[in-house]
Amino acid sequence: MIAVAAALFIAVIAGFNLVFDKLYGRQLSDRNVVVNRINHSISTTFAESGEAPESIIADGFGQWSADYGEMAPESIRFIPLTDDGSNVFCAAADERCAVCSLYSADGSLAGLVEYRFADNSSDMLRLCVNIALTVCFVLVVVFLAGTYIKVILPFRRLSDYPERLARLRDIQKLPESRSRFFGKYVWGMNMLTDVLAANSRRIHNLEGEHQKLVTSIAHGVKTPVANIRLYTDAVRTGLYTDAGATADIADKIDKNAEKIQSLAEELMSASDASLDGCDIEMSTFSLSELAELVRSEYADRMRLLRIPFTVECKGAPVLESDKYALYRAVNQLLENALKYGDGSGITVQMMKQDDGFSISVRNRGELLPESELPYVFRSYWRGSNAADKSGSGIGLYVVHETARALGGSVHARRIEETSEMEFVIFLEK
Repeated sequence: MIAVAAALFIAVIAGFNLVFDKLYGRQLSDRNVVVNRINHSISTTFAESGEAPESIIADGFGQWSADYGEMAPESIRFIPLTDDGSNVFCAAADERCAVCSLYSADGSLAGLVEYRFADNSSDMLRLCVNIALTVCFVLVVVFLAGTYIKVILPFRRLSDYPERLARLRDIQKLPESRSRFFGKYVWGMNMLTDVLAANSRRIHNLEGEHQKLVTSIAHGVKTPVANIRLYTDAVRTGLYTDAGATADIADKIDKNAEKIQSLAEELMSASDASLDGCDIEMSTFSLSELAELVRSEYADRMRLLRIPFTVECKGAPVLESDKYALYRAVNQLLENALKYGDGSGITVQMMKQDDGFSISVRNRGELLPESELPYVFRSYWRGSNAADKSGSGIGLYVVHETARALGGSVHARRIEETSEMEFVIFLEK
């Protein structure tokens, strides 16, 4: 990058000086043309009239200034010569001065005419521009070197950390940094490390509890099932024929069935508890932050799918809740909208109401029957529109549990006028 910057600045400086030389050379050429014309006019008038050169110059100076404008000399001076040559004036022309000979009618040298132009600041301009370009080059080199030292080298040291974290999970945290470039990154990666470690421990504990539960239920079910089969075989073979014995057998079968039912309910309860995969962390944030998070995560995806997508947030009300838990709930509603909608539009609206905050997700598509709406938030329940769709029926249940954990609720309704399904998460103040 420094080499490219050096080449670029060398090209710019060389180009500037080349253009400057061409423009300055053209200016000198134009000045020479003006001097030749004025000197020719003076020589002609002097030869024809014999009038003193000083008078000719004084009479014509104003007209020449008007005719040639910026190219006209600032001053014109006649320098006479003596015949004996004792006071001959000699001058060397430079960028600001030109000297021409003036001859009389008989062809003898009468004197010299000095044409002096205003001070030319072109050289100073060239110097200033070159110094400015050089300073810019030095600043760019310093910036690139600082970027390399402050950003690229630290990033190279950090670049393999996410891969190690993904493969090893429980690894040493990154050292804390106050760098304004990587301080937040290091903090976020360390937070991710803590979350993954906590999740790993939680999964390990859940696997252990799951194994215990399965073993316990397997042993618990084995005896009641064996008893039920024994009693049914006894009834089938006619071992018990009187009414009293048959009723006693029925009671025993019913008690064993209750044990199995109790174990099944325990299993379902443990299964439902395992669906709550995240802890709630309350914090204060603006509802517009949640809207921007949803917009940033879904805008590009919706654009690729060519689905009209709108996220609206009226004002920037502040609430105390878990922003990321809310995002996961909205994310689940949006995934359902993508799965069950017809792709003609999805709208997310967030607003503050008198008694709380509401987050609405609407999508056009097949409407659920009114009779099914009370069941949509049950675990493992799937609607009549999900026959050809993959899924487990726990998404909306997780949304329901998240809303409840945040002290709110979630509701579903049909909007007949626009053929939309709407799901609303409401959080009380």
